[in-house]
Amino acid sequence: MSRSLRVLAVTQPGVSHLFPMLPVLRALRRRGHEVVVASAPRFAAQIAAVGLRPASMGVDFTVGLEHTFVPALATARARRDASFEYTRIVLVEALASAAVTDLREIVDDWHPNVIVRDPAEFGSFAIAEALGIPHVTGRENRFLSTEAWAAELGDSLTRLARLTGADALEAGQLYRYLGLAPMLPSLVAATPELDNAREFGSHVGPTIRFVRPETYGRGASDGSNDSNGPRVLVTLGTVFHDQPELLRHVLAASESVPAHFTVITGPGIDPALFQPAPQDVLMTEFVPLGAVLPACAAVVTAGGLGTVLAALEHQLPMVLMPVNADQPTNAARCEGLGVGIAVPALRAGPATIAAAITWALTDARARARAVELSGEFQSLAGPDQAAQLVEAVAYTGVPVPDVAESAAR
Repeated sequence: MSRSLRVLAVTQPGVSHLFPMLPVLRALRRRGHEVVVASAPRFAAQIAAVGLRPASMGVDFTVGLEHTFVPALATARARRDASFEYTRIVLVEALASAAVTDLREIVDDWHPNVIVRDPAEFGSFAIAEALGIPHVTGRENRFLSTEAWAAELGDSLTRLARLTGADALEAGQLYRYLGLAPMLPSLVAATPELDNAREFGSHVGPTIRFVRPETYGRGASDGSNDSNGPRVLVTLGTVFHDQPELLRHVLAASESVPAHFTVITGPGIDPALFQPAPQDVLMTEFVPLGAVLPACAAVVTAGGLGTVLAALEHQLPMVLMPVNADQPTNAARCEGLGVGIAVPALRAGPATIAAAITWALTDARARARAVELSGEFQSLAGPDQAAQLVEAVAYTGVPVPDVAESAAR
């Protein structure tokens, strides 16, 4: 089983979708396989920037801008309507339906042996099922039961089946072969009951395999080297990061905390909008988390999963100010684990934020718990082991062995 494979990775156009899949994709390439990453045209430069070959498909957008072509989503967000069926309406009926023609052309031209897909991208799932290509999810983080997926998707897969020529598409086929989960099992199981939790249901399917999350940019340096005090990273992520009032409250809070701050404003948010910044604040639109976190003592975050995992990998307590999506659930889980303190974004004034940052910098129990959890990273399969699982699925066309993941139950 040593022949070279053609691996088609398919992702929604956002770094929070692509970056968690990078370790296994790079491992597959190191092992002699060809890797192409399909996404929206405007995301091609980002794919090329991380050293992978891009292919274009579907609607030309970046994650966070879905409301520009799905007006109902804009209305729902304005009303804070949690009942809006995002997966069915946006991910399947809008995005997947628009992508399948391009994806079919890519597959017909290139003949991939296996598809590694972003679990939020359903067009490649439909094409793979229609053509009998083994498919793998590359960044699993929701762990919903088949019944929960079926309820969330409704009848949207039926139309997708007609578009792609699949005999039928059902929720039970989503993880037919393998799901790679770059996630800490302890984070999944931290708080069994959460009201209205979108993510992290109690079901971990038999083909799901936990693998070690790796922070993008590890080993790089952002140039900061503070010998005269701790450094705090502030980031509101890359999707729901346009929160100017919240960021101004954080900047005001920084003036009363004896620490240096690196503030990442996020894509499209000019740091100049927040000038003059306090004296001990360095502001930038983007820096890889792996470049800045080694010099930090705490993290202030909206609670996006990528930032949470990166903070835990670097043994850092967190202040979490959730805004949307899975962020409230992530914040609650970090509080339950003792590695974070949640501050509701709508009530996060400078004094409250400053007190929370002080806690993150000084609470010995939180730091000890973060150190303990960081050890869990090393117990998980690394990128090469994950790549071997993908190879096994591609070579054999059968699912991974039905071995229970007892650590997450």
